[in-house]
Amino acid sequence: MPSSVSSPEDIINIALVRIGYKQRIGSVWEGSLAAKLALTIYSQTRDELLRSFDWSFAERNVAMTIIKQAPPMGYVPPIVWSSAYPPIPWLYEVSYPTDALKIRAVKNTPIFIPDFDPQPYQFSIDNDVSLSELEKVILCNVYPGIIVYTGQATNPLDWEPDFTEALAAALGRRLAPALMNLQTAQAAGQDEMAAAIVAEQTRG
Repeated sequence: MPSSVSSPEDIINIALVRIGYKQRIGSVWEGSLAAKLALTIYSQTRDELLRSFDWSFAERNVAMTIIKQAPPMGYVPPIVWSSAYPPIPWLYEVSYPTDALKIRAVKNTPIFIPDFDPQPYQFSIDNDVSLSELEKVILCNVYPGIIVYTGQATNPLDWEPDFTEALAAALGRRLAPALMNLQTAQAAGQDEMAAAIVAEQTRG
């Protein structure tokens, strides 16, 4: 993929070239049919592709931010479970990263660095309705720890060439049915009009 690929418009135009669409866009906001269709599907297609594979450029590692913790000695009367604690059997409830598209792993914070064999732990994703506002959270049994996830990488300059290639192909597949059918119909209409003009001139 050429180094000139640096914007969503570049990716979209590559997709348009590959499906044989004759027009190009200068901006996703320009209002042309191709731009409007691409703007509708671009972000969704990009994020779907990011989730589909553990792309190295999109990996993020962040320390956990704890929200809730189970009682240190467990639920022994008079302490009983309530919504103030993580759902059983989880010990910790931690924040879900705001830019995360997919959680890849939850790991213990290494005591010795480097840790050449970091071990992932089980985790679950939940929506906590007991907070002041509904919030997506991660449930796990390790804290402090590290959340490894796929981030919402939006800058084409940060992407691997394989990802750029795959995104252009995915956009092309989604744009082709609408754009190429329309373009075929328009071409047929123009041919029909030209034929009618020729026929009229011949009769004259």
